[in-house]
Amino acid sequence: MESRYDRVAQWYAEFTRDWSPVCLPYLPVDLRDQRVLDLACGIGSLSGVIAERDATVTAIDASQMMLDKAAPSGRVQYRQGDATSTDWWDGVAFDGVVSNMALMDIEDLDAVLGTIAAVVRPGGWVLIALLHPCFPGRSDTGTLSSWPPDRGYSWEGWWTTKTDGVRGRVGAYHRRLSTYLNAVIRSGLEVAEFLEPPADVPRNLVLRCRRAQY
Repeated sequence: MESRYDRVAQWYAEFTRDWSPVCLPYLPVDLRDQRVLDLACGIGSLSGVIAERDATVTAIDASQMMLDKAAPSGRVQYRQGDATSTDWWDGVAFDGVVSNMALMDIEDLDAVLGTIAAVVRPGGWVLIALLHPCFPGRSDTGTLSSWPPDRGYSWEGWWTTKTDGVRGRVGAYHRRLSTYLNAVIRSGLEVAEFLEPPADVPRNLVLRCRRAQY
């Protein structure tokens, strides 16, 4: 299995070393003895934090080279796997699923949300963070918007900023806000809350969801 992140794994680990996972402030307060999936976990920054809160974590990523950069933990099982498939899953449902800043990297949005809905137990929690699809960029920092400036917000597809950041080196899929929200509804997940971390312009979007009890 190949990943766009294979060729930048070392650079990514160094570049994001001091980053705090966007999902972190929104995790459930009590994770003790929960079985949690970190889907598209990257170098495992969030996986380690969840494990420190006494949860048992399965951390899945398409890039083995990214997984090789993760800090070892007795409570985290790192596995290479496809987020759009359940081939890696042992069939035991998770109490919760996190996906931190990963949906923009995955082409098949319906498939990855279908995976999440399939592996979390009825009533289980889901926390998803992504680059806000309405992010207009920041001229003072040179940060480009979620969409190519020459194509506009309504265009959807993969693109690269051609800068030195993650979206420049790896690229991302831009989708409209409605595309994300409708895909969550189609997956069968129930949306409990939409959250926008404080900022002068919308940079990130967090979705707190749950699997229906029935």
